[in-house]
Amino acid sequence: MNQAGIDVSNETFDIQRRCGEVLSQREFANSNAGHRQAITWMKRGAKGARVCLEATGIYHLQLALALDRAPGIEVMVVNPRASRRFAEAQMVRAKTDKVDAAILLQYVERMPFTAWTAPADELLELQSLAHRLAQLKKEQVRERSRLHAAQRAGAHTRLAQRDLREHLRYLQRRAERIQAAAIALMKQHERLAEDLYLLDSVPGVAELSAMKLSAELSVLAQGLSPAQWVAQAGLDPRPQESGTSIRSPRRISKQGNAKLRAALFMPALAAIRKDPNVNAFYNALLARGKLKMQAITAVMRKLLHAIWGILKHRKEWDGSKFFRMEAAQTA
Repeated sequence: MNQAGIDVSNETFDIQRRCGEVLSQREFANSNAGHRQAITWMKRGAKGARVCLEATGIYHLQLALALDRAPGIEVMVVNPRASRRFAEAQMVRAKTDKVDAAILLQYVERMPFTAWTAPADELLELQSLAHRLAQLKKEQVRERSRLHAAQRAGAHTRLAQRDLREHLRYLQRRAERIQAAAIALMKQHERLAEDLYLLDSVPGVAELSAMKLSAELSVLAQGLSPAQWVAQAGLDPRPQESGTSIRSPRRISKQGNAKLRAALFMPALAAIRKDPNVNAFYNALLARGKLKMQAITAVMRKLLHAIWGILKHRKEWDGSKFFRMEAAQTA
């Protein structure tokens, strides 16, 4: 059986494969066609392949699913923290896609193999519905922009305006239908229904936001830490240590799941308005000289930490655990 380590990024993935004594490496497009080509290549010269890749949120999931469905392929998805510690133990300091693939090959060869379990069908269906809803909402924004442009153009666009209004109503009906289907799906499954209830207890998180958050969080690899959830959302700070950038405000990496990041934004704004503990935390950051957007991002990050604890311990929101107001008052 061949062994392979796979490092996955947004547009491509690198594979280092061992077939007997022969070591080879290739890069493939992170697409359906690329997945098929990689599966054929990994199995070449053997009856099957045992592969290892890191849990990298949206980047790895579709590839892992394709591998899991392929006959003869055994899949292990490892926690990034475990692979990083393994690399440190091998005294590997370089960090490139090819080096990471080589480390993951060594990992699958040397460490106990734990087969990956794909997310349940209802979780994948929920994510699919949430993504479709996002597509419809984006199309509504585009059509509204076109309508505004037509209105400014003058009376000769009356027929175009009528068509745009009809299409907007049609898109709204479809969006409502998809949203209702997603909520109904969650209520049909006990764990998802409980997640919906627990997330709804978070200030600023109504039913729709709870559905969007659950759609992205429920398919993440098991065992990730709160900090890893933050990284999956692309809310982790991006180091800036060159030239004059060390004097600039630190920015977030934005390298993770943009849909998860977007699902946190409006709830964070609402929580700042509605919850005294969140509001106190936000104002404490402003008092320390943080910019408004920096403070909002910090609220998003801390909300995600709180949601991690809520879903792990199955406890409703407790604002005092988010931020102790007396600490701000005595500071």
